[in-house]
Amino acid sequence: MVSSISISTELTYVRLRGLMPYFTEASKKYGLPLVLLLAIASRESRMGLALSADGTGDHGNGIGIMQIDRRYHPGFTGRHSPLDHQANIDYGAKYLAKLFQKFDGNQARAVAAYNAGPNNVRTTIYAGLPPDSVTTGRDYSRDVLQRKQLISQLLGLSKVTSLSVYAVPMAFIALATYNYMTTKDHEQRI
Repeated sequence: MVSSISISTELTYVRLRGLMPYFTEASKKYGLPLVLLLAIASRESRMGLALSADGTGDHGNGIGIMQIDRRYHPGFTGRHSPLDHQANIDYGAKYLAKLFQKFDGNQARAVAAYNAGPNNVRTTIYAGLPPDSVTTGRDYSRDVLQRKQLISQLLGLSKVTSLSVYAVPMAFIALATYNYMTTKDHEQRI
C-alpha cells in the first residue's frame, strides 16, 4: 500500500502546479467524488510525478495525469497534448462517469474498468471472478479505493481523523524544507 507521505507529496505537487481546480471542476461536472479522481490520478501517474517530461507514461501509451491510453482513446489523445492537464482530467472524469453508468454505480467495477476496460471487467464478472483479476497488478480497484480513503483523511474529508495522519506528512515536509533551506544557505556562503 502507498504511504501517507507519498500521497501527501503528490497532493502538494497537484496544489503547487495549480491542478486542484481542474480536479474540483471535473468532480462537480460529472458528479464524481473529488477524492476518487485524485486516487485514480495517484495510481495512474502519482498525480503527475511519474510522467515523462513529455507527459506520457506506460511506454508512451498513457497520456497525461489520468493516463488516457492512446490505443483505446485515439480521438482524445490525437487532439490533446499529454501536458494539457485540464483536458486530460476532464476526459478521465467523463470516462469514469460513463463507467459508473455501465456498472450501475458499482464503484469497484467502474474503477477496475477504468484500468482494464469495461468488456474485460464484464467478462470477468460473468465468469464469477473479481473485477481486479484482469487489472494491472490484480489490485487496481482495491488500491485506488485505499488511496481514496487515505486522500480523504489527508484532506480532512473523512469522519475519522487522527493527529498521526497529519503529523507524519507535516514532519516530512518540515524536514525537507529545513534540508532545502540549510543547503541553500550553505551554498550561498561558499
